[in-house]
Amino acid sequence: MARIPTNARLFGEYLLGNKSPITEQDFTPEELSEMLRMIEQQDQANAAEEARLANKVEWAKKEAQQPFDENKNLILDKKTGVLVPRYSEEEYNKLMQDNLKSIQKDLKSYTETKDKTSVSYRDERKDPAGLNFVNAISESFKSPAYNIETSLGHFNAHKNKDGTVTIKDRYDFLGYGRDNSVKVPLSYFLGNLHLAITKPEAFGTMLARTFLADRGRDVNITLDSKAKTAKTFKEAL
Repeated sequence: MARIPTNARLFGEYLLGNKSPITEQDFTPEELSEMLRMIEQQDQANAAEEARLANKVEWAKKEAQQPFDENKNLILDKKTGVLVPRYSEEEYNKLMQDNLKSIQKDLKSYTETKDKTSVSYRDERKDPAGLNFVNAISESFKSPAYNIETSLGHFNAHKNKDGTVTIKDRYDFLGYGRDNSVKVPLSYFLGNLHLAITKPEAFGTMLARTFLADRGRDVNITLDSKAKTAKTFKEAL
C-alpha cells in the first residue's frame, strides 16, 4: 500500500486535533533534502539581489553628490507652454537623499539577516488556489516540493552555528503574513463545496477557516546542511 502523502497526513492530523510539534520526523528524506535545496536556491537569489542593491547604493550616492542642474530638471508647463523647473534645489536634494536612504534600507534587510532565509513558493506556482484534484493527488505522491509547499507554505530557515538549519513556523491556515485567525462564514463554505473536486488545496483552506480557524501546530524542523541527499537523510533518520 502506498505511503500516505505528507501533506494529506499532516492535514488529517490537524483535523483530528493533533497539537504536537511538527519535526523532521514528519517528512520523508526526499522532502528534507528538497527543503535544503529550496533554502540554497533562495540564498542564491538573495545574494544576487543583495549585490544588485549594493551597486544601486553606490550609484545613488554618486547621484546625490552631483550638483543641482536646473537645465536637466525642466518640464513643460501645459498651461503656459514654457519650460519650468520640476523641483527646487532643496526639493531635488531631498529627493536624492530619500532615494539613497530607501535603497540602503532595502540592502540592510539583507545584510542584517544573513542567518535567516525566507522561502516562498516556486515561481512556476501560478495559481494560488492550487492544482485540480487529479494533479494535486499526482503531485502529492511524486513531488517532494509540492508536499513541502502544501504543508509548510512560506517558511523561515535559521542558520545555526553548528551547521544545522532550523525551520520554525506555524502549521495553520491564517494566510501568509497574518497573525490573527481568518474565519469563513458557513454560507460561503456551503456555496463552494465544489472546490473539494476542482481545487482541493483551496477547499482544505476553506474547511479549516470555517470550522477550525484558531487551531494550529508549531513547526520545529532541524536539518543537517551537509546531508543534502535523500540517502544521507534516510541514514540520519
